[in-house]
Amino acid sequence: MNLNELRINIKGLLLNSIILLMLIHLILPGITGFWSSDGSDAYAYQFHYSSLSSASFNLAILLLYMLLAFCIVSNQQKGKINLFIPFSLLVFFIWLINSIFEASLQEIFLSDLSINLSLIPLFYLLGYDKTVFESAKKVVPYLIILMVVLILWNSISFILQYGISVETRLSPSKEMFSVLISAYWCYALGMSGQKSTHKSFKYILGICLLICAFLLRSRSWVIQGVFVLYSIMALNPGKHSFFKKILSVCIVVLVFIAIIVLFPNITGALFNRIGEDTRFGQYETFFSQVSPLSLLWGNGIRAGYSFLGNPNYKYFDNQFIYLMFHYGTVPILCLLGVISGLFRKIKRGSLNREEIAFIFGCRLMSIFFLAALGGLSVYYKLGWNLCTLFVFIFIGRAHKMVKESRKIAINNDNTRTISKNLKGSKVNKLIS
Repeated sequence: MNLNELRINIKGLLLNSIILLMLIHLILPGITGFWSSDGSDAYAYQFHYSSLSSASFNLAILLLYMLLAFCIVSNQQKGKINLFIPFSLLVFFIWLINSIFEASLQEIFLSDLSINLSLIPLFYLLGYDKTVFESAKKVVPYLIILMVVLILWNSISFILQYGISVETRLSPSKEMFSVLISAYWCYALGMSGQKSTHKSFKYILGICLLICAFLLRSRSWVIQGVFVLYSIMALNPGKHSFFKKILSVCIVVLVFIAIIVLFPNITGALFNRIGEDTRFGQYETFFSQVSPLSLLWGNGIRAGYSFLGNPNYKYFDNQFIYLMFHYGTVPILCLLGVISGLFRKIKRGSLNREEIAFIFGCRLMSIFFLAALGGLSVYYKLGWNLCTLFVFIFIGRAHKMVKESRKIAINNDNTRTISKNLKGSKVNKLIS
């Protein structure tokens, strides 16, 4: 085995280890905790974070630092100058120097609010590595099945124990659903479905995802689930596209009705919440205490505001505001810059049909992802987690395809120009 093959194997091994460790941290506290009543007709899950789950998370983050460093160095060695890298690293080191004086090393490098949030835009470089992408691609279907099983088990066991009309304030299923829908975006929109069995499996998993969203009573995830399911049904290549779009709408409506019939109490509770305003109050409270101008440069790792009885609440449902509140606008601009690269014009002659479908699927995925970050999900969190990791690996792969297709097109144009000039010079010589 030569050095290059060893490096490739190390990257694949690192990613698989990171996924396994993050799954331990996600699942273990969710099956070892307990339900407690919050005083009203609702229950909240008390997670049990053991030393094993904490150690798994910390080790996963350290390995992800290592994998990201490998991919950054590999990208730079190939002579690919990218402004996202120096800008993201600059923000990281500025906040590192600033945070040393107000937080512990554990908080700075390994916590939820770690300065590593500023490096998230660079996750797309993981997708530039073929081994990393292929490893992620293999894991995705199994991850979806695992999350569906765990969510159904958690939700059904709760219903059997406390009843179908009881609401949950905090649940392991809500965190797992973020991983589920991210993996489903990657699978349904970023993986080829030419075989009929593969297409059918996508639809079955999509219906399972929609059932899970109803069980969670999440309006935002029901909306996302419906749109994703419609997208994979309506946008498959083939003839009779208009008929397929109409048929897709009918199928989604029928699935919706079937779920309402099967789960009348749950869907009734969900529809009763349609008129509720659960977001505006947070915006009003936040901007009454925090200057909008401070979001330009950020307020640091310890920044907080008074909300829900907590005098130093550090989080915000809208993940763009959340990241800007702590680390400013540069990470957000880099993130949007990476995603905007997917929407650059591509030269179709330089890509095959499957590659074009993959890029188009990743464009849709990025829209769903941005919608979730912008508030179309209370429980979707931008961070060094499985949700963000998988989405950026697939986006990064599509980003590379777009970039290479444009390079090929430019080279072809240059070749044509040179050949025309050579022909012109030969003609001039003959004339003279």
